[in-house]
Amino acid sequence: MSGLGVRFKAASRAQLRAKSTAPSGASPEAIWHQFYDTQDFVTAATTRLTFFQVTNVARDLTNMPASGQLPDPQWLSIYNVCCDFLTTNTSIVGVDQAAGELGDLTLLLKTGRATWTLQVSDKNYGPYSLTALHGTGGPVGFGWSGNTATTGNAQYANNALSPGWNYQGSLMIPPKTNFSIEVVWAATQATTETPIKIRLSLFGILSRRVL
Repeated sequence: MSGLGVRFKAASRAQLRAKSTAPSGASPEAIWHQFYDTQDFVTAATTRLTFFQVTNVARDLTNMPASGQLPDPQWLSIYNVCCDFLTTNTSIVGVDQAAGELGDLTLLLKTGRATWTLQVSDKNYGPYSLTALHGTGGPVGFGWSGNTATTGNAQYANNALSPGWNYQGSLMIPPKTNFSIEVVWAATQATTETPIKIRLSLFGILSRRVL
């Protein structure tokens, strides 16, 4: 497994021109692309979430062009599968230093024994552990203010940013073919913040019509 992106080497000007210009009007262009979808984890209610099945006018939550499939003619060669937890909780008042972002991510990633399964055209890939899906990025730093017994303890947390799951382009989603990712927890988890927005991303090479 490797991180975001693919292996590459320098190309000649002729090769670059050939790659940037389709050989004919019927040939697709190819770009590096991210499809993402966001769902809410609700404390004491959620044990299963399904991603990439709906569209949304809020483009910061999903950029799916159609519900559960790619329009024709679009193909996605999947490389990276990533998971981000869009938490907002940074400080909890009281003496319980386990509460906060770090504790919430521990519940969602480890305690809840979460798994994920990719389904393409009724064919399952998985289940695999959610800990294998790493984050795409986030704030790096630490803050602290006041006495933990009266003011609260400050926490920040991101899903691991080290290289995660990578199909290396071996799996493709064709146009007009239903696909989804389902995340399942063994039991409900009592997170401090609720709901917590969870974003899954599919990174890969998108082939599409040249306009």
